[in-house]
This record gives sequence, structure tokens and C-alpha cells, in this order.
Amino acid sequence: MVNVTNLSIHIQNQTLLNNISCTLLPGRITTFVGKSGAGKTTLLKSLAGLLPASSNTIMVNNKQLNQLDNKERSQEIGYIFQNFNLFPHLTVLENCVNPLLMQGIYIASAQEHARTVLKELDMESSLNKYPAQLSGGQQQRTAIARALCLQPKVLLLDEPTASLDPLNSQILVTILQRLKSKGLTIGISTQDIYFMRTIFDRAYYVENGNIQEYCDTTANINKCPLIQRFVNLANTG
Repeated sequence: MVNVTNLSIHIQNQTLLNNISCTLLPGRITTFVGKSGAGKTTLLKSLAGLLPASSNTIMVNNKQLNQLDNKERSQEIGYIFQNFNLFPHLTVLENCVNPLLMQGIYIASAQEHARTVLKELDMESSLNKYPAQLSGGQQQRTAIARALCLQPKVLLLDEPTASLDPLNSQILVTILQRLKSKGLTIGISTQDIYFMRTIFDRAYYVENGNIQEYCDTTANINKCPLIQRFVNLANTG
């Protein structure tokens, strides 16, 4: 679980996030939707500890995020960048083994665990390929596997369908639904309204660094005027 209370982010005298509060629940997929530049990625990076936040504003499984060291944070939260951030000089297997070695796990155990995770994501035939040899969907699955190798309780994905075709977007939906069923807390920033409507349990609408509205699947999305307006704009775009 992730609880955010009155989170503000100021960088170079610019307010990027303003007094944001939200909750991401275990076994649920929370989406942050809005136009480009609304603050979605800034919010997600804050939740991953990649941007500084005041104490007590972000709690991850009842722990203050800014009290966790790098090792503890990586065990709590996995973050998938929009461009995946794979090491180009490492193979698929090596990309996934690398963070395990940094945690002090012996290489044989690290390789065995990484192979198991990659197999679950249908990447076992690509273990020895380099990122440049992979499709966008395969690169993304490698990045997800790399994060999952550390067995985080929270998984955050920034604009995950931005570089995917419809087939790989559907594969991603299947993967996320499976992870959700295992109890992971999942947070996603996206402009892809069709993807959002397929996947979300809770949707927050972000605009100008503020959360303006949210709705759950138990509520009719048509009763959320800002989100509905965003849907209508996407339908006419």
C-alpha cells in the first residue's frame, strides 16, 4: 500500500506538484491520467523515491519512503521507466541478474531466479539477446522482469503503452492483471484512455500538478466529469 498526504514538489522555484493526496491499494491497479505535462510522471517518480519529498508525505507499507535506503526502497518499489532504461551492453538475463548481484546474491542463485521470472513473462527464448535486438514489447517485459526480480510489493509504470502496438498492449494488460491477482500494488501514469479503461481499479485525474478528481470502478466513470471530458477528447482526437 502507498499513502500520499499533502505531497508538494518544488524544483528551481517551480511547483511541479501541489498538495497531492492519494492512495494505492494492494491487489488494485491505480492509474494517473491527464495530458502531457500535467505532473503524472513527476508524481510517479516521487512515489519511487526518485524525487525528494518531505517526511511523512509518502508512506509505503507503513514505512516512510524517505527513511528507506536504496536497497530497502528497491525491495519495496519497482519502477518501469517509459524508455525502459535497460543497459544496452548487457543481455536480457544480465540486465535482470545485475540488480540481484548488487543486493549481494550469489550469481548462480541470481541467474536461477532471473530465469524463472523471465520465463513467467515469456522471455526465456531471449535470454542472450541484447536490448537493441528486442521489440518494444520485449524490452518492456525485460524491464518488468528486472524490477520483479527484487520481489517488490509495489510496481510503478510510467506511460507503459507509449511505444507499444495493440498486441503488446494487450500482453501488458494480461501481465498486469496477473500481478494484480498476486496482491501487488500497481500504479500507472498514462495518457492512453483506452488502456486506462481496460485496466483501472481507481483513476486519478491530474492537471497542473494537482489531483482534480478520482473515481473507482464501483462508480460510473460518466459521473466523473473531468475524466469523462478527457475520454471525450481522446475519442475525438
